[in-house]
Amino acid sequence: MGDQRDLLVSKTLRAIDAAFMDLIVRKPVQKITVTELARRAEISKGTFYLHYLDIFDLYNRRVRDTAAKLAASFDPYPDLFTDPASFVRVFLFSQVEPLRERLSAGERALLSAENIPFCSNYPQCFIDAFRAQIYRVGKLEPSEENDIRIEFLLTGMLSILIKYRPLAGESARQRAFIVRFLAGVVKETFPEFYDPPET
Repeated sequence: MGDQRDLLVSKTLRAIDAAFMDLIVRKPVQKITVTELARRAEISKGTFYLHYLDIFDLYNRRVRDTAAKLAASFDPYPDLFTDPASFVRVFLFSQVEPLRERLSAGERALLSAENIPFCSNYPQCFIDAFRAQIYRVGKLEPSEENDIRIEFLLTGMLSILIKYRPLAGESARQRAFIVRFLAGVVKETFPEFYDPPET
């Protein structure tokens, strides 16, 4: 009985997800109603509310899933502990367009400028996804101290990417400065990997 229930729940969640992703391509998230989503997914509104608080809860979960997909779709993370300049270069400059191409139309719509203001935990969901990939390398033990260090580093890097838009221009000098500066920050943030051992 439990397996059948799990199968039914899984099927329902897939139907909700498919309906939502179809709708998000057609209209902004704030215009999607539970009524139309339930009709498209062939479920009752009550069934929807068994799984989600509202449309925005569903939207936030889908953004989190998309952030995890993006974070896992490229792998600069080992370089964080061995070659910080390479890590910065790949993390900030090499992945943006190729990663967008790996997203479905619905996933691109989730992250559009029109919809993303409705994500209550953006950009935290991206920071969390990148942090999970960094831990997956196996060099750092998950801990509050390491969470703080990783969050500090990623928040700074993403802020630079957003504010100074080094991808928009072709300034090699600006990029070189950013890579050099942030590589130094990586070394300061994780000195256990970069400070020479005392003799």
